[in-house]
Amino acid sequence: MLLLLLAPARAQDVAAAAPPASVDAPTAAPAAPLKSIPVIGADDEPKPPKPDRPVEGLHQVVVTARRKDESAQDVPISLTVLDGNDLAKAGLMTPQDFQERVPGLVFTSANPRNSSYTIRGLGSTSANDGIESSVGIFLDGVYLGRQGLSVFDLIDLDRIEVLRGPQGTLFGKNTTAGALNIVTNGPTQDFEATAEGTYGNYDYRQFRGSVSGPLVKNELAGRLTGYVTERDGTFTNLYNGQDLNNRDKFGLRGQLLWTPSAALSGRFIAEYSHQHERCCVYPMTAITQATLNRDAYMEYQREPINPYNRAVSEDTPTENTMNQEALSGEFNWIIDPHNKLTSISAFRHWTFTPISDDYTTMQLVPQTGLDDRYRQLSQEIRLSSNYDSFDAVGGVYFLSEHITGNEQNILGKDLLPWTFGGLLRGAIPGATYRNTGLLLDLLANPDTLAGMDVHTVTYQEARSIAGFGSVNWHLTPRWDLTTGVRYTNDSKHGTVSQYRTGGNPSDQRVDLLLDVLRPALYAVDLVEGTNYHTLTWDSLLDSIAGGNYARDTRYDKGNWSGQVSTTYHLTDDLMAFASTGRGYKAGGINLGTIGSSGSPTFKPETALDFEVGLKSQFWHRRGMLNFTVYETLINNYQALTFDQTPTLIPNPRQINVLNVGRVRLRGAELESRAIVVKGLLLRGGVAYNQAITTSFHDAPDAVTKSNTGDLSGQRLYNAPLWTGTAGLEYGIKLDNAMRPYAGIDYSFRSGYYGTVEHGPGSYVSAYSLSNARLGVSGRSNLWDISIWVRNLFDKQYLTAVYPIYGVGDYGAVAGDPRTYGATLRLNF
Repeated sequence: MLLLLLAPARAQDVAAAAPPASVDAPTAAPAAPLKSIPVIGADDEPKPPKPDRPVEGLHQVVVTARRKDESAQDVPISLTVLDGNDLAKAGLMTPQDFQERVPGLVFTSANPRNSSYTIRGLGSTSANDGIESSVGIFLDGVYLGRQGLSVFDLIDLDRIEVLRGPQGTLFGKNTTAGALNIVTNGPTQDFEATAEGTYGNYDYRQFRGSVSGPLVKNELAGRLTGYVTERDGTFTNLYNGQDLNNRDKFGLRGQLLWTPSAALSGRFIAEYSHQHERCCVYPMTAITQATLNRDAYMEYQREPINPYNRAVSEDTPTENTMNQEALSGEFNWIIDPHNKLTSISAFRHWTFTPISDDYTTMQLVPQTGLDDRYRQLSQEIRLSSNYDSFDAVGGVYFLSEHITGNEQNILGKDLLPWTFGGLLRGAIPGATYRNTGLLLDLLANPDTLAGMDVHTVTYQEARSIAGFGSVNWHLTPRWDLTTGVRYTNDSKHGTVSQYRTGGNPSDQRVDLLLDVLRPALYAVDLVEGTNYHTLTWDSLLDSIAGGNYARDTRYDKGNWSGQVSTTYHLTDDLMAFASTGRGYKAGGINLGTIGSSGSPTFKPETALDFEVGLKSQFWHRRGMLNFTVYETLINNYQALTFDQTPTLIPNPRQINVLNVGRVRLRGAELESRAIVVKGLLLRGGVAYNQAITTSFHDAPDAVTKSNTGDLSGQRLYNAPLWTGTAGLEYGIKLDNAMRPYAGIDYSFRSGYYGTVEHGPGSYVSAYSLSNARLGVSGRSNLWDISIWVRNLFDKQYLTAVYPIYGVGDYGAVAGDPRTYGATLRLNF
């Protein structure tokens, strides 16, 4: 099992409790850093249970993030750990699912590329390939350079750890908001296999399974995992009756664990995943008056504004294709009883190719496509040391990234009359293409733009090199002090270009008209200081559809980050901690700006964090309760805003990076779980996250469509003030060894804006979700059958908001309606 490199003061876990129906987890691989052990009481020696009240303790998750086995309750950080077996039984396998069990975590996804993780209100999307994630994502110890690399079914997991607050002192990559550490199950020397089939409404079908066992006794073991997921879409295209936003994906993961000796081990992983879906569509939530005027001029009637109708009208196939291939290898060499050397090498390749429409059956931009390719190569080497008075970790990290993007917009014959006709309709009420179109056609041939291709091509290569070290001092048996430091250098080289081809760019009628008007235009220029007299039809096309453009930009910057924390065990079951640290996220090249509409580079994002907290266990360790308060100050927060390129055709891309002056995060988090009576587990958590832009004087304005707004003192987007989760699981073992069980999950989040400018149509209302399951398992969990319902009360809610034609026009993705089904699972 890969060891994720963490700062000693930022190791992971929470007490991962499971009811009797789910405690029989597979045996961990020899190299795995995670073990589940029952903690029976406060003393080291187990005590026999009393006849009238059996002692039944929570299962403590033991981690080695500080290069030694220790309970998560001894680790000074606010975090949540999700047990992989519990996730599998509950049918939770995507980032959209996981957030329902983690207070303070928000995941939004307009499509796999435009996905965003937010922790404590802080996060950023990957719609601009030049921006890195504020939340680091790590899969089996390997940093995923783009958030879209995690948007696939995550199965056969050991655990998922969600760490809140800046990370990076010992992480493979610096982060400012937090980190997700995803750890899969490793190969075992004992044979084991799992097969699972699920069927539900919307013709939902999923098959997943794994097999693990020895290939060479005590030396080589293997594991193979795979899944296939299919489901009909939950939206309907009224144009042709086709269902949209369906699911169609599969994946494979193969592993080898080589243990030639007790001191040396190697784990090798190969992965492949594929997704080809009719996705993604965004029913509109708000339409500006300018867009209404354009539609009225063309006498076009849109569907009513209600994303919960789950209906759109589009005449171009909507689909996306995503592929991912990955290889990684980890070697661990125990040099002596006190020192271990670890090396992790990894390669990952990701491609994403979406095709979308202009959200109408008109010929405006009948097809928009993107060919996005990402390739990364990483290497990490670290030395871990454990001694009586201290433990330490030091090492180096290297990451190489190559990103290419080719966006293509094919323009249609209705675009010119729709664009200019809207202006005419605003000036002359009742004007339509039928009664005034002849005038527009005389001024400009309507076929001028038909078939014209506008290409935007981006490329970036990046190198990140870091050195790090941390020491955890054991000052007394109850008091620890941790100090850590890191230096990171990031160098990037990027190019951006735009060009257009095709169409009918030559129109002598317009040039003749401009020649007639040129004396008048020259007079206007003398008064206004403008340059209208130089206008040509070709330059007008540049202002309508965008002209040729090219840029070559470089970025190189280094930065120090560090951390100091202390922990004190007030009792064996009560620990207090305090920490301060500086997180850092590299700046870079703005790959989303064309021309002078934005800066070619953007500044690094830094975070100064302060936390204090308590971790406790009670009821003879049948319960746990953790509490944290924090404040984080962020400078130059990297946000995405709309493209301000001055073209008459609205540009819906919200991919231009700007730096928000100052942001403050302040809040508290509380999590608890307890076995109330035998077989009954209760868990719950709540997070209050006040994410405020304390200085944002150049904010995008939804009315003026320029960066002239002031959002100082306002909440960040994708930052709900309150998030909460609760659950109940009950299971009991019958005399015949069968185990009936039931579970209920509940999650809540308050309302928030989904875009940086706080446009009225981008608000996501508060919502809550409930899931339930009921099942029974056989002797030793050899089989398990369950029925389940997700979104039990069929709540209507939004999962993402997306700008459509420009600032003020928004579409949204409605969350899944009520779904239900049955699952059969076999364990061998």
